[in-house]
Amino acid sequence: MDLQKFGEKVQKDLAHRKLELSRLTVAIQAPLADQSQKNLMCRATVVFTYAHWEGFVRSAGALYIRHINGQQIPVLKLKNCFQAAYVASHFKRAQNSLKVSFLGEVLTSIDADRKKVFSVTPGKYIDTESNLSSAVFQSLVTGLGLPYLDAYSTRQAFIDEKLVFGRNQVAHGELTAFNETDAAERLSAVRDLLDLYANQLLDAARDKTYVAS
Repeated sequence: MDLQKFGEKVQKDLAHRKLELSRLTVAIQAPLADQSQKNLMCRATVVFTYAHWEGFVRSAGALYIRHINGQQIPVLKLKNCFQAAYVASHFKRAQNSLKVSFLGEVLTSIDADRKKVFSVTPGKYIDTESNLSSAVFQSLVTGLGLPYLDAYSTRQAFIDEKLVFGRNQVAHGELTAFNETDAAERLSAVRDLLDLYANQLLDAARDKTYVAS
């Protein structure tokens, strides 16, 4: 996947998600005669904001890996995180024995693989672990060879306490109530996070930051 196609796919995915989030914003702000309907919309917002958070992080990250795959770059010319992912199976082999001869064979295999063209399965590389907490997100971002931005750090409490915990409350059947203000804040914050992550990936692809310095 070339740079233009990558950018188009990321932007299309982002636009779809932001449109749905915007429609939810309008819906929860609309006057409703039945307060129970308003409460239902607010609870639905808790689930949808998390769904778009995890969904976009996973899909855009996978697109980034597909883009890197398409560059036909030797593994040894990429950042260490990508090299490690490519030869990860050898690390598992090394755990089976401490014999010097066996470990020597493993090292030889790793050296041979590092000369091959990089290509990994995007869906396996991007693992959101079903609960995309701030810790999981940080691991994913650094695993893509990207810096964990200060803007992410300042939103860690929101990610863990609002997005993940709130979604779990609703998804696990708890009858927790959420008000309009809380729902609106979630929608706005998630849109900001998606924009931040999208721009980071687009800039990284443009600048080829996946290449080892």
